[in-house]
Amino acid sequence: MNPSNRFADGAMTLGELMRSQRRDAVRAFAMFMAIVLYAAVLVYTGVHNFNLMSRTVPDDQRFFAVIALLCLEGAAVFLPLAIHFWLSPGPQRMVGYILYGVNFAVVILNTILDAITNRAEAMPDWLQLYAMFILPATPIIIGIGIAFIFLLDPSKKIHDARAAAHAASMDALALQMREAANRPDINQAIQLAAVKDMQEAAVRVTGVRIVEPTSPNLSDKIARNGASITLKAEGRARPKLSQRSAKARKS
Repeated sequence: MNPSNRFADGAMTLGELMRSQRRDAVRAFAMFMAIVLYAAVLVYTGVHNFNLMSRTVPDDQRFFAVIALLCLEGAAVFLPLAIHFWLSPGPQRMVGYILYGVNFAVVILNTILDAITNRAEAMPDWLQLYAMFILPATPIIIGIGIAFIFLLDPSKKIHDARAAAHAASMDALALQMREAANRPDINQAIQLAAVKDMQEAAVRVTGVRIVEPTSPNLSDKIARNGASITLKAEGRARPKLSQRSAKARKS
């Protein structure tokens, strides 16, 4: 219910309304200070991370140190917002919490390592192992964690369900096609297509046009006699004799 309505209905006194407004103002100021302090922490750790990452690349490749810095410090900004506004309860949010903790652990170790390096103090063996094997791969670790967050998004479940339904329909279609291959009409159509292809191949080889039977009785008669097609040479028809030539031959 709106506080003004509650005040009009007599459910909230003027003092309660003033205290509520004061609490809202204090909460807004606290949230603003939390954001400022968090930004200050990121600036402090960002300086150490940049100094440390700069030592892992040649001098002419300092730009890659900036990329690594953006991966670490950007994840520190992205993950809290993603956990609050995006990540769904369950495995996706759990991965977000784990990645957030890993990111801050890396940032803390990098800050300690840079401070020890600047003071030229003796470095513990475990920190040397971290600096040698894990530090160069820290941006990759953050990238893998973000990839898992996207893979665990609930929208991917809908995509997987659609893909599974499509695959099942294709399997059902393939099964029906295998069963339909035994139908007589399908085999007859395949046989007719094969005969047509064979006729075209014979025409290309021999140059003789193939005349197909026009009546079913004629085709049955040809089939009984063992002949499947009737060939007729083009341009080889016997010319008809004229009447004069016929009379001359008779005489």
